[in-house]
Amino acid sequence: MAFALPRTLTLPSGARVTLRRRASTPVTATAPAPGAPLFSDVLALFERDVAIAEGTSEIDVHDLPLADFHVVRALLVKAGLVHEDEVTIDCHNCGASIAVRPCAGLETGPWEDGELDDPELDRTAELGVPLEIAPIRLGRVREARTITLAPRTVREASPLWAALTRPGFVLDEAAVDALGIVEIGPIRGARRVARALADGGDAALDAIADVWLAAHYPLRLACDVFCPKCRARNTVDAPVERELDLEARGRGALDDDREHEALPPLAEFVELAHAIADPLIDDIPGEAVELIVEAGTPEVDDGGEPLLGCYLPPPPSGAPVPTRPPRVTVFYQTFARIEREEGPFDWEEELRETIRHELEHHLYYLRGDDPMDDEERAEIAREVVRVVGRGEATRRTLAVLGRSVPDFFRRAWPLVAVGALALAIGLAERCQ
Repeated sequence: MAFALPRTLTLPSGARVTLRRRASTPVTATAPAPGAPLFSDVLALFERDVAIAEGTSEIDVHDLPLADFHVVRALLVKAGLVHEDEVTIDCHNCGASIAVRPCAGLETGPWEDGELDDPELDRTAELGVPLEIAPIRLGRVREARTITLAPRTVREASPLWAALTRPGFVLDEAAVDALGIVEIGPIRGARRVARALADGGDAALDAIADVWLAAHYPLRLACDVFCPKCRARNTVDAPVERELDLEARGRGALDDDREHEALPPLAEFVELAHAIADPLIDDIPGEAVELIVEAGTPEVDDGGEPLLGCYLPPPPSGAPVPTRPPRVTVFYQTFARIEREEGPFDWEEELRETIRHELEHHLYYLRGDDPMDDEERAEIAREVVRVVGRGEATRRTLAVLGRSVPDFFRRAWPLVAVGALALAIGLAERCQ
């Protein structure tokens, strides 16, 4: 069923509100005019068609805190009342191009069911306290390493939204006030902060951008897109259009000048993997485990996460397939991606731990039961519940179980394999 208003939801501030349309006529969502202030199409929608109320009291959208407004904005986009451009991303696992409209895939269950208790997905950077940022030069000697932000409403942020679409945007006093920047390091006051940021140039804007966005956009404002080629899960901001998003504003992506310690060439990596694995394999009774280092696209788990390694037991005795030994595979490109995205890490220790972990799966296989595998599948189910919400996970699983038996076996059993765990977890948490 299409996503439509009215909808009742809990906003990040804790307010329980209802979004409804004043008119019943269809709405054609169109892109805002070039040069129009950011989100002007959303505000115009409230002027002519959409209302938001808490209980029986209608709320002026201009009084919403920014985090609340951006959740409302995302749901209006999902409902087709606000235009959303299709964006193309590259799969982080295989590089395939994926076209997506992010808000169309946004999970709304946690807001509709009031389940905003996840310590990561529902947390925003704290306002009114110093938050760490990359150092900003203040003259020749001093540096600012923190920023303090004040709460901002739609009304207070509107001058920023207008300024960001004008050519030659600069962080002047008005923009600093609209952003709610109280202080940068030891510097207080909008005029002095604006001067310090102007002296810092683009690097200063880079330093504050991520922290400011983290203060006003919960991580739950994202959708998961599964690559049709490799099945990897890719997380995309929903909505994509955001203030201070430097790449979207045409300023280019944030520079990352960290020096990454590159992985060794594949041949050296393979040699080290065997040096770690071979003594451990020799200590395991029975048929020797085969170690493979895969240099191509990594496999993914049932939740779409690219694997560092995996274990494949031998085929059952008498199975109509060629025999082969038990196998541990290590995925070189996953190690490379972690280093590329997160910076230097102890990849050698990670390799050692990956091999030990996969060999432990083999030991459990020899014993006839693998509790590690059960726990890994349960963790995937918990992640499903975490993203879609306990109530929504329960509803989806019950809906699948209600299908006809032939339809269940033809299409639904993979979903239920994860969904049944999600249902159990959801029901258990509801009873607490």
